[in-house]
Amino acid sequence: MNTPQPSTPFSMLSASDYSSQNKSPEASQAPVAEAESRAEGGAVERLQLPPITPGLHPQQRADEVLRLAQEAFAQTGKWVLFYREMMGVDGVVRQLFPEAEDLRAFETTPQFAQLLEIMTAVRAHDSGKVDELEPQKMITVRLPKSQHEAMKVEAKEHGTSINKLCISKLLLPIRAEFVPAEKGKVRGRKPGPQGPLNRVAENLPTDV
Repeated sequence: MNTPQPSTPFSMLSASDYSSQNKSPEASQAPVAEAESRAEGGAVERLQLPPITPGLHPQQRADEVLRLAQEAFAQTGKWVLFYREMMGVDGVVRQLFPEAEDLRAFETTPQFAQLLEIMTAVRAHDSGKVDELEPQKMITVRLPKSQHEAMKVEAKEHGTSINKLCISKLLLPIRAEFVPAEKGKVRGRKPGPQGPLNRVAENLPTDV
């Protein structure tokens, strides 16, 4: 994975340093309580971010991402909410970099590295559950035993779970040359019953 190196002043800060220097307990607790109360009511929680400045060139757009990330950081202690607003499909990053080529270029910048540091700071202090804000989805990844064992060791070295380690890795950009080309049809698990169960399901009556 191609992880850009952060520039100063953020390069001298760990995730916990960034959080402690940029966020007071009062700033984090109030928005979190508000988010949780609205989540219970079924509404989609959104941050009140300022509008994106139009007509920016690429360097300015990278700085704009950081400006809005700092606004988001001040409003929430929920990493899922921060991720959705900043890096989700309809988030700030993809609004500012709608073209894949431009987005890949942004992922190599110091500003993107700083965005990941802010994300890590939010994740480090978020003790809530993901499904408080939106449904959780699951994916099944086939990997060799040796790779699974290596991930277990790596997670232990970082003092975290395999699940959090995987999320951390998925947040990192990856260069196209490190993605193997697919030969033939892309494989993937289809939804619903698999294998013999699928054939049984096909033979069930449909008028019940």
